[in-house]
Amino acid sequence: MRRYQLAMEGRFDPGWICGLSHGLAQRKVNITRVEAARGTGRNWQSSLDLDFSAAVQAPDAIDYLALSRSNATVQALAEPITLDDYQLERSTKCEGSLYLEASGSDRLGVLSALLNTFSLFSLFPAEMLVETKNKRIFDRFWLKGMGGSAPSREAVAALRERMQEFTL
Repeated sequence: MRRYQLAMEGRFDPGWICGLSHGLAQRKVNITRVEAARGTGRNWQSSLDLDFSAAVQAPDAIDYLALSRSNATVQALAEPITLDDYQLERSTKCEGSLYLEASGSDRLGVLSALLNTFSLFSLFPAEMLVETKNKRIFDRFWLKGMGGSAPSREAVAALRERMQEFTL
């Protein structure tokens, strides 16, 4: 296994992690763990564990910052996301966020597809803890609306409907 850890901190646009995860998936880099939290404004601190065992590019040949700045509109995976379970509820953490917990089988691009799904409803992580063990995901997200606003009822309902589709 070729594992590396990437630490990124600084000022990032709301969809930065979606662009980064999509770019890494395109390069066949598997993200096995993410700890990321937004501080004040758009300042982030993050740590990502990356598995390069199937990668088509060397770790030092990737411009991670450029990927985080890319506007990724993720195309649908060849096979749709399939989750075993999810939990979606309002949270007091991150000043009124929406908490989403998802578990299921892992494959390349699942994180990217989940993040893209959130962005379709103008929801973006304020904090996230993503873990993959034994080809299984256990992902936790605290989501906010644009500008750090509380997620709207419409966005919550639309996301709940999409998550139900993923668990059928």
